[in-house]
Amino acid sequence: MTQINYQALREAAERAIPAMERLLMLPADDDLLSEQELKDYGVDIDALNAFKFLAGPETVLALLDERERNQQYIKRRDQENEDIALTVGKLRVELEGKDKLIAELGKQCAEWERNALSNFEECAAMAERIEEMSKQSCEARERDLFESWVMHSICISKSTLEGLRTETGYRNATLSGTDFNRMWKQWKSIRAAGIRIKGE
Repeated sequence: MTQINYQALREAAERAIPAMERLLMLPADDDLLSEQELKDYGVDIDALNAFKFLAGPETVLALLDERERNQQYIKRRDQENEDIALTVGKLRVELEGKDKLIAELGKQCAEWERNALSNFEECAAMAERIEEMSKQSCEARERDLFESWVMHSICISKSTLEGLRTETGYRNATLSGTDFNRMWKQWKSIRAAGIRIKGE
């Protein structure tokens, strides 16, 4: 099928409209008029013939086919647009769900950070306490070693030595005049220097 010249068809139709209007104004009993009689009534026969030639059955069928193709195209596009709208809607719902999940995870993360900080502070306090207890334990062990050595070396009873003990050292023995506090300080200095007693 040949391609339709839309511009020529439009121009022919526009020229044929006045001729058709003149034909409709003719008396109904004048069914068979000659071409000359029609011209006498002002009907443009050439315009009617040009339109009839351009708007033949092939042209009308081609226009109808084109219209149908256009309608099918529009229908497909409408379906595509509807599918796109559904997809966008689903994606929007998924996005909202993900935004909600991100917000919840952010809250959970903040909670974990608070807990971690709290645990860190507790661990730091526990480490300090352990260090203090370890120091006290070491000092108590050193004191026990010192007192054992003193009891063995000077032949003093444990109860007597414990009676002379203070928080920071020892009181001097009043009867013997022994300066246990000075001995305790010397003991700690010797131990700090790395000197150990035999068998330790």
